[in-house]
Amino acid sequence: MCSLRNSILVVLLVLLGPLAVAQERDTVAQLSLEKSVITEQLQRPIAINSRGVSGEVNVSKIAAIPSFLGNADPIRFVRLLPSVSLNTEIEGGLYMQGSDHSHTLISQHGIPIYGATHLLGLFSVFNTPHFTGMRYDTSAGKEPRIGGIIDMQIQDTLARRFGGDVSVGLLNAQGTLRIPTGPNSNLIVSARRTYVNLLYGRWLQFYGYPIFYGFTDANLTWQWRPTRRDRIWVDAFGSLDDVTAKGGIVQEFKAKWFNALGAVHWNHYFPEATLKQSVYGTAFGLYPHINAFNIYGTMNSYIQDYGYRGELLWKDWEFGAHFSYYRVQPQNPYTEGHQNDSVNNGAVPVQNAFETILSAYYSRNLGYYLQGKVGLSGSWYLSPEKRSWWGLSPEVKLIANFMDAGKLDFTYAIKRQNLFNLGMTDIGLPCEFWVMAGDIQAPQWAHNFSLAYNVKWLGVDFSVEVYYKLLRNQLEYTGSIMDIFNGMYSLESNTRRGKGRAYGVNLMAQKSMGKFTGWISYAFSRSLRTFDGDYDGGEYPSKHERLHEVDVVATYDFGKVDVGATFALATGTPYTRPEALYVLGSRLVCDYGPYNGNRLPTYYKLDLSVNWYFRRTAKGKTGLNFSLYNALGSKNALGYGIHMNKDKSAYTFGPFSLNLRFLPSLAFFHTF
Repeated sequence: MCSLRNSILVVLLVLLGPLAVAQERDTVAQLSLEKSVITEQLQRPIAINSRGVSGEVNVSKIAAIPSFLGNADPIRFVRLLPSVSLNTEIEGGLYMQGSDHSHTLISQHGIPIYGATHLLGLFSVFNTPHFTGMRYDTSAGKEPRIGGIIDMQIQDTLARRFGGDVSVGLLNAQGTLRIPTGPNSNLIVSARRTYVNLLYGRWLQFYGYPIFYGFTDANLTWQWRPTRRDRIWVDAFGSLDDVTAKGGIVQEFKAKWFNALGAVHWNHYFPEATLKQSVYGTAFGLYPHINAFNIYGTMNSYIQDYGYRGELLWKDWEFGAHFSYYRVQPQNPYTEGHQNDSVNNGAVPVQNAFETILSAYYSRNLGYYLQGKVGLSGSWYLSPEKRSWWGLSPEVKLIANFMDAGKLDFTYAIKRQNLFNLGMTDIGLPCEFWVMAGDIQAPQWAHNFSLAYNVKWLGVDFSVEVYYKLLRNQLEYTGSIMDIFNGMYSLESNTRRGKGRAYGVNLMAQKSMGKFTGWISYAFSRSLRTFDGDYDGGEYPSKHERLHEVDVVATYDFGKVDVGATFALATGTPYTRPEALYVLGSRLVCDYGPYNGNRLPTYYKLDLSVNWYFRRTAKGKTGLNFSLYNALGSKNALGYGIHMNKDKSAYTFGPFSLNLRFLPSLAFFHTF
């Protein structure tokens, strides 16, 4: 009882402390096991690849992987996989196999999350301890995305005793409580609060000017087993970000944005089949306020998605149904103090759209080491303008399993997507927004081809994959934040329509057993776009293209101490460089060179982490985490932008970076 009392006291101190809000139970607590079980855990790989390009992530291992200031983050973790391109510190997307980040579905137990990162992509919105695993795949399958999928999986087993964990560090505080609420139910509550500027304010800068920032997020999951054949989950999630920045050409920038999710999941297990059903609502909203050149402006936007998902698994068949109603406000500028206020204000209406998808997949063992899977999805979409589109999405998979000689996997699929994500991503602030397909552009679709080979040799898993994609009905935003203040904002005129293609090779070698685990990977990728019209003509690299990338991940478990390191080396991304920059009246005008005709310098970064355990048993763990972000002190150029001198008499265009160099962090963690 004394141990339980002390554990409750530690959690309450964090929950009620002036700087902290609790986060949820550490699924990383799976790592705090007695010695006999630790040996079993070490036999589990960090990333469990089924085809070299898909599989599951062992969440209990993520705590040993260095992340931003010691905060274990599944999204930053998955960016180290060869199929996902490296992100800089100001990007929050997942660029999987040359696709745009909006082509990847990021979800929580199958429910979409439309704003999956906090400010500048430094943190994801997912508290790692709240989840038991993360499923990833370069193909979204039955989902309405033309890229891949990242799905955070919620708890499936009932808590038999009260437990939880707490973590308090220099950056944030988080805690989790796992509470039995009856013989057949339990409640998991998690929350997190950051206080970035308390100690790191002097380093958190953009364009050389300080950023004041904080966020809160929380999860609640209630699980109930009313009968031995039924399981019900009630899941809720919310997050809120608040940022203020001053200096340079922007006199003041303030923004708040949020995520909200509510869902009820019900699984019923028949003797020979499983029925899974979900009813949900999910939303993301952004409310920025900008003051520049004595002109005040806002760019509010949001997306709401309400729907039903059903799946029936029967023998070799998978049947699915998905219905969604969307309510979307694209970026809608409002200005005061400009002669063209009437042009900007309230010009972008709310969009309402409906989407339905029916699917059937069949798997069969073909003999002679062969397995096959074929599927067909039919979709119908009603646009905001009441235009109707429908389409078929076939998918074929052929797997040749040669046992010790390895496994060969071929996939071809047509994928469709009715959502576009646009915005002023170059400035690194949350100015992106969603738009429904319709008059602005027909629904996008793609041909996806991939061939992967996996083999285990001398205790190491080797994988190689080649892929090719043809993207149709692509849409890209070409405007900038200055359009609002120049009175020239137009969603229609600032979008370019076209097509794209992506191809590449991914290589990976992973050691998944023993005290030493990790991987080394290399990726070569091209992601190209061709746009309609006379704007420079021809084919261009996408903004996120990295020709070459090497990632190294390593962890070693000494028992009382485990250490981890990650190293990334990658080609710089393309950008469009101005040839001339001048002021015309009250307007700042740029004459640009070839579109994406230049590249940033090579990017490289090393992160280190150490977990020191005071207590590490089957009942919990207590210890300290020390992490060192950017151990090599590399000052990577994150982009190019407009700089203004101190007396505001001249403008220049040059590289910028965040002042995040040699940043150490220390955190205390306790699990019971």
